[in-house]
Order: sequence, then C-alpha cells, then structure tokens
Amino acid sequence: MRVFTVEIRRLLKTRSVLVLMLAALILAPVLAYFPASFASWTYRDESGQEVRVEGREALKLEEENQGQFQGKITEETLAAALARYRDFAAGYEGGLPDGIYDERVTASDYYEKVSNVEGILGRVSEAWADPDTGLAPGAENLTEDQVAGFYDQCRQHLQELLYLEGGRNARTDSALAQAQALYSQVEMPFTYEPGFSSNALEYVGIYVFLLVLICTFLMVPVFSSDYQTQADQILKCTRDGKRRLAAARIGAGLLLAGVLYIVCMALFLLLLNASFDFKGLDTSLQLLVSVSVFLPVTAGQMELLIAGAGFVSLLATASFTLFLSGRMKTVASASIASFAFLILPMMVYMILDGNAGNWIRCLLPSGGVGMMNSFTYAAMDTKFAYVGSMAVWLPYIMLAAAAVEAVLFAILAGVSWCRRRR
Repeated sequence: MRVFTVEIRRLLKTRSVLVLMLAALILAPVLAYFPASFASWTYRDESGQEVRVEGREALKLEEENQGQFQGKITEETLAAALARYRDFAAGYEGGLPDGIYDERVTASDYYEKVSNVEGILGRVSEAWADPDTGLAPGAENLTEDQVAGFYDQCRQHLQELLYLEGGRNARTDSALAQAQALYSQVEMPFTYEPGFSSNALEYVGIYVFLLVLICTFLMVPVFSSDYQTQADQILKCTRDGKRRLAAARIGAGLLLAGVLYIVCMALFLLLLNASFDFKGLDTSLQLLVSVSVFLPVTAGQMELLIAGAGFVSLLATASFTLFLSGRMKTVASASIASFAFLILPMMVYMILDGNAGNWIRCLLPSGGVGMMNSFTYAAMDTKFAYVGSMAVWLPYIMLAAAAVEAVLFAILAGVSWCRRRR
C-alpha cells in the first residue's frame, strides 16, 4: 500500500499529468455549451419583422410552442399533427408539393405553425419508407391510415430495413431475430419532450473520445519515463522494485484515469442536461434519432450508456497504453505508438469496409471510442458482424472485447516490464 501511495503522489506531482487533468476539466463546460447553442428560432415581432434567436431563448420558445404535441405520442396525437400540417399546407395556393422547403414558406411561419409537428411526422414518414428503395414519403403524402398504423409499421420497417441492407439470407435472419428481441422491449407509444437534440448525444461521444485521448497520454510516461533516465535498472534491484512496483504503477495509473473520467463525465453531463432543463431526457430514442433504433432506452438512458461504455473502453485503452509504455524506450516513441493505436479503429472504419473491417475495429482496445466508428453510433445503428451465419451486434463486441482487454493488457504490462532487459 505504501508503494501504491507513493506512485499516486508521483503522478500527481508530474507537470504533464496536472496539465492534462486541467484540460479534461476545462473541456467539460466548453463542450457542454455547444449542443444547446445550436438551437434556433425565428418569429415575427410587433412590427412584422422576422427575428432570429438562438440558444436558451430558442429552447424556451420551442417548449412553449410544442403545445399538445409532447408527452406520450399516441395515434390520436399523430392524427392531430397530420391535420395541423394539412391545414398549414392548405393556406398556400396549390398546397405544398415540396413540403416545408417550398419557397413561399417563411422561417417564422414554419417555426410558429408546424415545427412542433414536423419532427414526429418525419418519423411516421420514415416508418413508411419504401421497402425496396428505402425512400420515405413526404409529410404531405401521408394518409390517416398510415398515421393510425404507425407503431405496427415501426416493427415492420425494422424488418424491411435489415433485409434491404443485408438481403434475405440466414445472416440477416439471425440479425433480425436479435433486433426484434430488443425492439419488443421498446416502450410504445413513444415519448417526446421538447428541447433535447441528437447533437447532445453526439457530444457525449465526442467528450468520451477526448477523455480517452487525454488519459492515454497520462499513461504514457508511467513506465517509459524510467527508460530514458535508466532509473528502471536501479528500481528493479530494490526489494519492491519489480512485481510490487509494477502492480502499484498500473493500479495508480488506472485509478487516476478512472477517477478523472468519472469526475469529468459527471460534470459534463450535469452541465449539458442543465442547459436543456433535464426534461428532454425522457424522450424516446426512436423519436430523437430514428424509428429503426432498436435499443429500448430514452435519451437520458442513452447518455449514461455511452458514458458507461466509454469507461470500459477507457480502461482497455489505458491498460494497452501501459503495456506499450513498458515496451518502448522513450516517452516520445510510446506517445506516438499509443496515439496510433487509439485512432487505428477510425482508420480501419474508413479504409476497410465489410465484415472483416467490423471485427477488426471492434476488437481493438479503443474500438468503442472515436467519431463515426464509436459505440455511440454503433448503438444507434443496425450493423452486425458475422461468424458464419451467426450475427453479433457491434456494441456487444466492443464492450466484451474492451472488458477482456482491460484485464489482459494490465497483466501483460506488469509481466513485460518485470521481464524486460536492456
């Protein structure tokens, strides 16, 4: 315990560690600010001029304007939304064949009259997309029967989408069975609360990536710094200089990274959700993102899921970085190698498509973090990896691989450092 305490103090006295920890804390309020700042609203003032507002003021006007089209979105609510849209379109000669993109529709008219129904009608249109082409009808082409059958069609649309993407074969049947099992747990009718946006979820994923990046560089000098000064040769000759010291350094590094991640993520989520008044966290993920999302969670639950998955990926990436730190001769070489492996899943995602690419990027320690390749998007997507005709959902692979690798590379880091000879 004494050695472990000394290692904690050593890390906390390192200037680079303190700078990186401070950067992680500063990024929390900075990134939490952006999603709400993207909100905008346009209205006409007393003089008839259009006024555009953004940020919190826009979110407040949106909430006031949402009216009856929030809470549980029942078939009756959807029918009222369609009637409202039709009344709006009927106010223009010849209707709106191009929908809200008609040049006659002003921004203020859109926001005040149909912005509160356009989003949920868009999900109805998505559910009734053509099974052969994937093209969805516009809101102006929806019928009362389609609105009334929305929730039954959501399940049918999931099946049609998977067959459209993967073809009718044993692999797709396996994937469909898993997707339907999860979708059967989705609470219907869906719930919608105004304000919260899908941008907020994306920023949770971005912050996860940045925290993992920062913690990766925190781990780099844990072992490699001693190689540059040759202090490792002296330390290994002491009584506690091998196994006990290796275990203490690995434990101290992982504890520091884990605590930093939890504190920063908690602060970030608190600030992020406070900007939306927490109300939008009850929105069904299917209304916020897509009706084809088969994960049975709300927006708030998805935030916590992304944060939790990020923590597992952090431990795996940090353990792998410690392993590299124990193998590299300099801090610089360890930093370069660690960064290369951190972004490797993103490179695989962009270069290697198909089943092989999915397996490789998901099995890498940092497979759950990144940009478009991250757990955030995988959990809201319908992609699977395959072994023969058996399908495995990508988030399952990411989490299972990261959990195993967190333990495996932590052990290998200690063993390789103890056995290393110059």
